[in-house]
Amino acid sequence: MFAQCCFVVAGKVIGDFDQTMLFGNLELATSDLIKRLKRLPGYDFKNAGNVEEVFNGMSSAFLQGDFSFFEKIPDYMKRYELSSDKFSAIPLAVEAFDGEQAFLFKFNEFWLFSWRQWASDEINSIALDRDAFVVELELALKS
Repeated sequence: MFAQCCFVVAGKVIGDFDQTMLFGNLELATSDLIKRLKRLPGYDFKNAGNVEEVFNGMSSAFLQGDFSFFEKIPDYMKRYELSSDKFSAIPLAVEAFDGEQAFLFKFNEFWLFSWRQWASDEINSIALDRDAFVVELELALKS
């Protein structure tokens, strides 16, 4: 079986819906995403810079394994392990999301879903409750 998938957030599309992929791959990647989201650290990055700086720090860790952004935050380093995909908020290793970057992290007491638009390089963010996001993903897997 084959599937198509993308996320629509605040009227903007993340992923390539026209890209066909194996359903099993999407199912596994989404299950992995749910597990990662449930284990996200509740660390509030409000004192680590603005949203764009946090996004870029996570992007450097995700794409290049460069953890220097996190290493500058002693509180974070004392409490959490470093992982390049920890904050990624899209299914990994599926064709529809190749090249996309989106992260879910706590900022100023709210969970933010933050992503870079593929065409413009613009960074967008929207408040998105982590638990509600997980529920929606679990419902999508069941349907």
